[in-house]
Amino acid sequence: MPFHRRQCLGGLAVAAAFVLAGCNSGTAPQTQLPDPQGLSNDLATVAGVLASSPFQSFSAMSAASGSPAAAPTRAGALLRAAPIVSPSTSDAPYANAAARFAALRSSAARLASGISRSVVPPALLGQTFTWDVATHAYIENASYTPTAPSDRVRIILYDVYPDGKIIEGPLTVVGYADLVDESTTAPAVNKLHVIVAASSPATPGATYVDYTVSGSVTGSPPTAFTATAAGFVTDLTRTLTFNATFAVTNVDTDNPDGQIDATWDLDNPAIHIELHETIATPNANEIDVTLTDFSFTRGTQKVSEHGSLSIVASPQTVTVNLAIDVNGELWARFSGTNQALDVRHADGTKLSDVELVAFTYLYPLPDTIAAAIQSMFAPCENLMGA
Repeated sequence: MPFHRRQCLGGLAVAAAFVLAGCNSGTAPQTQLPDPQGLSNDLATVAGVLASSPFQSFSAMSAASGSPAAAPTRAGALLRAAPIVSPSTSDAPYANAAARFAALRSSAARLASGISRSVVPPALLGQTFTWDVATHAYIENASYTPTAPSDRVRIILYDVYPDGKIIEGPLTVVGYADLVDESTTAPAVNKLHVIVAASSPATPGATYVDYTVSGSVTGSPPTAFTATAAGFVTDLTRTLTFNATFAVTNVDTDNPDGQIDATWDLDNPAIHIELHETIATPNANEIDVTLTDFSFTRGTQKVSEHGSLSIVASPQTVTVNLAIDVNGELWARFSGTNQALDVRHADGTKLSDVELVAFTYLYPLPDTIAAAIQSMFAPCENLMGA
């Protein structure tokens, strides 16, 4: 059966937040989270960078009708390969691991024939796509001015409802997305540059999103795949810069293994985030995640998570064993299976209400940020026909 991990883990994380009844089982001094409310605010700030109207409209493109290409393309393969979804603190980490592997494997197959001169289909270069209220879909608009440069495909972005659907009455332009082909044959690199700007091409506004994604394969047929993503997203008040590498081996089998290494830096307040994890598939029914290190650093405070998480598809089982440290000292543990998941201090005492709020922000953050990049790429997958 397919993995439905986001729904499963999200519910389990919420359930675990309330499995806190119990007594004090230790007497050793308990490591303290110095400012749990401040940590919650900082975590919310990181997520809030992705709340701008142009970014939300761009994210909504993953569900838009009228993709410029109906068949999978190299551009779509690249964009599917590098995971960035909009943050949601109720989600649990690694909910997209199964989909991520599927994307990496399909990307490797798509790019296996080698590097081409164009990662965007030549027929799409120079085209602009606008929303047609009559068909409720995007269409190629040959009369749109100014015309898009010949090295890219351009998509006009519109105001959207909270559910991501385009508001047609009235239709309001909030920005545009350019997918620029920067592939080269010497060196051999499949590369796409994504730019999201406010206003319209006639009167360009501020840039809200600017990043590149590239990918390469090993072997023919491919046995390994590597994708890199680097760039930034901003709400014009704060900027979140990211740099990530996603690698997978054994892509020609039912049991691929992967590694993710990524950093994110927020400029205001100055926050540094690192994620290093490995993902293994011992069989087609199970995914095992090892969180080597996830850390959130602001000033002199460093909060980190490490441990393991295992998901079995059928019968659906989730087992978690995570430790959360504050400045290198154990603060809390999150462990258990299914509805028995439990979060407690290292000394066995339950978290305070304000600490619990910080935990519910912190626990999903590895997936929240990585998934934010996925959200940025998903519209391109759809529009590029991936």
